[in-house]
Amino acid sequence: MAALSLLLLASLLWVPVGTLTCYGDSGQPVDWFVVYKLPAHSGPGDAAQRGLRYKYLDEDSGGWRNGAGFISSSTGAVGRSLLPLYRNTTSQLAFLLYNDQPPQSSGSQDSSSRGHTKGRQLTYTYPLVYDHRLEGDFAQKFPHLEEVVKGHHVRQGPWNSSVTLTSNKGHMFQSFAKFGNFGDDLYSGWLVEALGSDLQVQFWQRSSGILPSNCSGVQHVLDVTQTAFPGLAGPTFNATEDHSKWCVAPERPWACVGDMNRNKREEHRGGGTLCAQLPALWKAFQPLVKAWEPCGK
Repeated sequence: MAALSLLLLASLLWVPVGTLTCYGDSGQPVDWFVVYKLPAHSGPGDAAQRGLRYKYLDEDSGGWRNGAGFISSSTGAVGRSLLPLYRNTTSQLAFLLYNDQPPQSSGSQDSSSRGHTKGRQLTYTYPLVYDHRLEGDFAQKFPHLEEVVKGHHVRQGPWNSSVTLTSNKGHMFQSFAKFGNFGDDLYSGWLVEALGSDLQVQFWQRSSGILPSNCSGVQHVLDVTQTAFPGLAGPTFNATEDHSKWCVAPERPWACVGDMNRNKREEHRGGGTLCAQLPALWKAFQPLVKAWEPCGK
């Protein structure tokens, strides 16, 4: 989890039904939740503890709440939701584990051409899979996942894809994914037009080739420079301290959680974002934007 600052989990219709379910910080099943891992400097305690604190959100939480303990705990939302992955020893649970920075135990692999990705539509995002289990009915129903494990990906355009995903409770999520051959910024090159709204984008701004705010089109893409959680305790932090990737429409109820930075290198890497028009999600993210870079700076 060290490389992830933001995580959105939704109980999407997968197989087998009921095996993998989202659990909230309360320990009860939820349709979706968001965990926002806070930068290490943003709380009391020693450095290791500060790097594990998080904010929590679901449709019934009434906004952001302090996380229940640390993000590494097995009793919080992330830990409870992923327990079946570690406890199940039968073929009834299928999984793929992937990251562009895989655990050292998985061996040395060149990840420079692989997707900077933590989300769906895997033949477009081109993930580096370091562990998997695909057996039984699941493997037969989704043969393309075996191709993903082998490192296969889309071979011809279009190099981007948008699909609608439906949660167990019927909430709609729009998944946007691009392959490296798309050759453009996810946000200014596609998402801003697809959503029909200006976008304020939070991403990690300590990489090379950062793309400035873009106001060349009808809708504008503005780089968030500072994030602030509500309340006296905040916390407030700069984009250079926050590894999360998300965006929000200032005036329309779109909020997205993804995996792409805005820099020249990631114009040529796979990745994407998951968007929704959920009131609870938008009302939580829209006020987080404290400052952004204007165009023409």
